[in-house]
Amino acid sequence: MSRRFTVLSALVGVAAAIVVLAIAVSSGGGSSQRAAHVPGRDVTRIIRGIPQEGLRLGRPDAPVLLVEFADPQCPFCREFAATSWPTIVQKYIRTGKVRMELRLIDILGADSTRANRALQAAALQNRMWDASMRFYDAQGQENTGYVTDRFLRQVLGGVRGLDAARAMRDRSAPQVKEALGAVHSLQSRYAVSSTPTLMIGTDVTDLRPVSEGVIGPEKLAQVINAALLRTV
Repeated sequence: MSRRFTVLSALVGVAAAIVVLAIAVSSGGGSSQRAAHVPGRDVTRIIRGIPQEGLRLGRPDAPVLLVEFADPQCPFCREFAATSWPTIVQKYIRTGKVRMELRLIDILGADSTRANRALQAAALQNRMWDASMRFYDAQGQENTGYVTDRFLRQVLGGVRGLDAARAMRDRSAPQVKEALGAVHSLQSRYAVSSTPTLMIGTDVTDLRPVSEGVIGPEKLAQVINAALLRTV
């Protein structure tokens, strides 16, 4: 009996060790995958020299409008920003063919609402795109209450050329409330229920759906090229 008990204890110990190792590997793998998609540190280089005003990135007279509905807490929005967005910026926005608007919605809850107010406030200083990418860089677990004033000050403080203190004060400004209200109206108009959702057209009144979820740069380029041909 004693020998059987010893063997059983040893087997239990080995099983426990395997479980611990599996958890550690899984956790480490998730962290590595997450780190591979961080776009925030490169955003200044990516958009340097491109006109940015409010929600818009790109020249105001660019013939095609690409609109992204995004939730700052959404990991898929973060993935799109890291994988496809830089290519589109370089190939179409920097060259004056496309202008892009970022429409922030809060489908994931209260942390998203708090984040959107701060990021929309950054738009008053024409730094919304920088601030949004910086937020993705620091993105936490959804709805864990991590979007505190301290967190937002750190995010905004990491954006070059942005007065973070002013942006924090502007979160309750009428212009911010009005802009977010307009986003919700557009979201309702086009029945957007997931993020990222991309739409394309020449104006916000004639948008057509491109994709729901992450779309690769090659496929997105095909859609943009077709839209450009329609403007000729």
